[in-house]
Amino acid sequence: MVSYYYDTRLRDNEVQIRRQTGTEELKVSFRRTVRVSDNSASSELPPDMGKFPLYKVQEYSSTLPADTVAKGGIFMPMYQREAMWVNFEANSPFAVKIYVGSVNAVPGEPVLETSTTKDRRQVSRSQGKNVQDYLVVPGQPWLDGIASSDGAVKQFATGEEAYGGLQFEITPGIVVSTANRSIIVKTLTGKNIHMEVTGKTTGLAMKREIYKREGLPVEHQRLIIKGWVFENDETLPPGVEIAHLVLTLRGGGNAEEAAKVQASKNKMGIAAGGKIKQTVKRDIWPEESWHKEATIAFNVHILNASVFKAVTGLAPPETPITMKVYEALGLPFFKLYEERNTDIHGFFDKVKSIGEIDGVEERDYAIPTKLIDPHSARKENEMVNKSRHPEAISNPAGPFAEFRSVSEIEQELRGVRINATE
Repeated sequence: MVSYYYDTRLRDNEVQIRRQTGTEELKVSFRRTVRVSDNSASSELPPDMGKFPLYKVQEYSSTLPADTVAKGGIFMPMYQREAMWVNFEANSPFAVKIYVGSVNAVPGEPVLETSTTKDRRQVSRSQGKNVQDYLVVPGQPWLDGIASSDGAVKQFATGEEAYGGLQFEITPGIVVSTANRSIIVKTLTGKNIHMEVTGKTTGLAMKREIYKREGLPVEHQRLIIKGWVFENDETLPPGVEIAHLVLTLRGGGNAEEAAKVQASKNKMGIAAGGKIKQTVKRDIWPEESWHKEATIAFNVHILNASVFKAVTGLAPPETPITMKVYEALGLPFFKLYEERNTDIHGFFDKVKSIGEIDGVEERDYAIPTKLIDPHSARKENEMVNKSRHPEAISNPAGPFAEFRSVSEIEQELRGVRINATE
């Protein structure tokens, strides 16, 4: 297999991962939104209120803890009235893992797997649930928080802590061949549409070709591959020879198929109780499609507004999220959201939801507190900086563990017996 190298850099307040000798690229941005309380009755997703500003750790190494500087990456200020969701844009396949402290945000499982972890996965697999621990983009356009239970997630948000963090692990897909191959698109009427495609062909390109041949408007087409909706921005996985076409015309088409399509399209919404509901779209790429040796890790450090000023000497950028925004959305605005200056003596790594403000017991994602001593850390941090490329924001330590595709995880589970006592 040919090895390719990828650069990770900060541009326009987004992280860009790009192949050095190609055009394959993933862009990750962090979007402001309101905090959804655990008892919210809202039926809509929290709004997009723009990008969070991002800063390189390397440029503020003298005022950040030594272990943070060693990891590198970026940091952002976040007010207590804000929450965050992560947006993805890609022109070729990437697998994305996100860790919050020692927890993988996608399945909500600890990074260090135990027999209990495997037992839970085995139970999920026996119930027909997806056991993959990563997202695939294109196809999964965003992530709203940390998986908790039954598809609900806790928002990425700050509490009264000074500091929190995420680690992203990005595994690129192997660069696909652009050679022509054939695919058959089967319609509900039994007609077969033969098309010439490549590994770069997108769902939108296929729909446009169907429009040319059959006169079916693009917006009324839904393509299904291996049981999942093939999105407009996704590219064809290797080995796919058949796709199914269903229509979304009002009052027409097969009702059962249309219901299946709609269910797979509704990846995210607000579940009962105000928690954000999220479904991970299954990886339909063959396991050999992933370039495991090219996995890149980078860290995102979240500072509350008070600590941001202490680290940078700058006033935190103003946020568009105010009490009036909460009022307009019919959401409660807690007194806690009013920022106040505090004497911060340590850094913390925890993500909390509103439920913890209200005294609802939820899983704790804390890791040990780190005290800041800028004077003693400065020399050590300068040594780290000298050995690092000025553009680099990736973590030199790399990923927590080697990437495994969902098919590899399922293969491992076939030999696992469930512990009846768990």
